[in-house]
Amino acid sequence: MELTVDRIAVGGKGLGLDSNRRVTFVAGAIPTERVRAQITSERSRFAESEVIEVLEPSLDRVDPSCAHAVGPHRCGGCDWQHVSEQGQRRLRVAMVEDALRRVGKLDTTSLTIRSARSLPASAYRTGVRMLVDGNGRLCYRRRRSNDGFRPESCEVAHPLVDGLIQDALCPGSTEVSLRVGARTGERMLVVDGEPGEVTAPEDVSVVRVGDGPTAHVHEIVSGTRLRISAGAFFQSSPQGAELLVELADRALHGVDRSGVLIDAYAGGGLFSATVGRGWSDSGSVIAVETNSAAVADARVNAPHARIEHARFERWKPVRADAVIADPARAGLAAGGAETIVASAAAVVVLVSCDAAALGRDAGLLTSAGYAVTDVAVVDMFNQTSHVEVVTRFEKIS
Repeated sequence: MELTVDRIAVGGKGLGLDSNRRVTFVAGAIPTERVRAQITSERSRFAESEVIEVLEPSLDRVDPSCAHAVGPHRCGGCDWQHVSEQGQRRLRVAMVEDALRRVGKLDTTSLTIRSARSLPASAYRTGVRMLVDGNGRLCYRRRRSNDGFRPESCEVAHPLVDGLIQDALCPGSTEVSLRVGARTGERMLVVDGEPGEVTAPEDVSVVRVGDGPTAHVHEIVSGTRLRISAGAFFQSSPQGAELLVELADRALHGVDRSGVLIDAYAGGGLFSATVGRGWSDSGSVIAVETNSAAVADARVNAPHARIEHARFERWKPVRADAVIADPARAGLAAGGAETIVASAAAVVVLVSCDAAALGRDAGLLTSAGYAVTDVAVVDMFNQTSHVEVVTRFEKIS
């Protein structure tokens, strides 16, 4: 079919109407473009498709810099290699605005939704997950497939990661995770097979999935040395983590820092260990996290905080002056939002990694008496349609 792409949809695909006025999502398309697309799946109300020819290109279209981003068997990782850097920034803001308006039912005409300062567009990822082929070599997944392919190099991987992709052999494993400390030089390879069968450079710590907190690397963020265990989550780069810390700290302006700060979904204590230092002398920091490995890290990284090993949705809240919440991709949902509301915090800083989840969470919090006062969109995952958003909510009732 031929169609014109009108806007970007949450999830990063273009959206237009086919000749029958049916909503059609178009992978690989940019708003304003006229394209020829191939349907990949269809239902009565909408169709999924992907670009096979660009008839009228957008001014934001560029030639992908990565050879693995084109062709019928392209990499499944970077879905926006065809979009300019400035175009990516505008499209992420547009996706967030769309989610807040359509999903959250907010009046976005009165909101300022802005891009935060730019982050590196290449060589930034300090952690990746990969398949292992029959020869023990590390592979990425092809787009829309579980089949693997061996990259000659990865443009978005940190050099310490990219080198490990090329050098490691992991016979007997099916999937591995690579994690490095960009500022410490430490490298770790987490395998689901036997570590003794792995061939890797001498500096690499090879551990098995499920190994305890002794399996970790360190990273330095905002001048703080953080321990990151194999089974714990960490942001995609130290520069990105520092920007989140900066934005969260700024979003807490006007808050009485002699009071209580709750760090919800705290992970290894990124915010408790950095932003929370401002509370350590006269106030108190409470970090709530369910992952055991992350809890162990938080106790090392933020010794001034009280660490609660619990699901935030089931945790009995205390009264607080502020909450920083950094939930997983699914967002707060009703349970997390209810716990935040029960804390009666005057300011809530929500870190979201999915636009649709942000929309749902914003709807829940605004319905409970909070107002959105600032929205900063962070380019944490350049060359992809993934978003990270830091949103400030203020209690108004």
